[in-house]
Amino acid sequence: MTIGTPILVGDIGGTNVRFGLASADENSLWSVDHFAKYPGDDFPKLEDAIARYLGTIESTPKHMSLAVAGPVRDRAVTLTNRAWSVSENGLKARHNMDHVLLLNDFEAMARSVPELPETDFQTVHSGQAMKEAPILVAGAGTGFGVAYLLRTKLGWKVLGSEGGHVAYAPRTQNEMAVHEILTREYGFVSLELVSSGAGLKKVHQAVCERRGVTYVMLSPDVIREQAIEGCQLCMEICQLRSHAIMGALGDLALAGGTRGGIVLAGGVTERMIDFLKAPDAMAAYLNRGSRTDYVRNIPIKMMTNPTAPLIGAAALYKDSQI
Repeated sequence: MTIGTPILVGDIGGTNVRFGLASADENSLWSVDHFAKYPGDDFPKLEDAIARYLGTIESTPKHMSLAVAGPVRDRAVTLTNRAWSVSENGLKARHNMDHVLLLNDFEAMARSVPELPETDFQTVHSGQAMKEAPILVAGAGTGFGVAYLLRTKLGWKVLGSEGGHVAYAPRTQNEMAVHEILTREYGFVSLELVSSGAGLKKVHQAVCERRGVTYVMLSPDVIREQAIEGCQLCMEICQLRSHAIMGALGDLALAGGTRGGIVLAGGVTERMIDFLKAPDAMAAYLNRGSRTDYVRNIPIKMMTNPTAPLIGAAALYKDSQI
């Protein structure tokens, strides 16, 4: 693979799939052309979505790197929130590729961080990053992703994880009551269940039960809008989810020693940014008992570039060829 050779990159989530052609210039700066986004429900298999995209471009890329929302094992993956299973060898054969790389979507999200300009980030909490310390990249989308980014002598190293499936930690009496309802229904209550798009209906139903009111389905946008307008039920849903996210950031920062900074990512996280920045949610992050000062000076930024995981997938593909 030489400079300028296009890589077919993809961000394969539980709701949408995104594709593009990534290439690096002589200064190793990445760009993504021919960006396309499709609803995952439009396709019975991931291979069909890739075929649709390839049919819209004139070039015939021979390298493919896909960031997939699921754990990759033995060069194959089954999505966590969609019944798609693919392997690197199967994709090579189906789409006549020379090389294919499958990787976790939040690994790609994390790897994009050093490739992006500061203008692609919004400050959530000011602080002073330690240059050599790890960086935490985490956030809610259809699921909840967690990865750590390390600077090494050989370049950037990403540590993927299943951190979104740690146990949810309620803090207030209302949160504990909702946790009890969810535990009764689902057994184990994970961070992902409480904070992700896939878990929103379950949280909404549990909050309604706690309040003794009838559940009426509302879209995520309507829930946020009504919370802003003063609806107490919708406000409780948004606060519970934002507290879960910010509280988890504090726990994950302590566990990973991420004084290099925290980067929030994911569609749900981005849409909930005003709730995440609220004083009550920030308190859920900062209140770490004797280690409050440890997290207080860690800067938190929100990633705003929608092509970030595509750039990360390309960078990881290049890393794998060195």
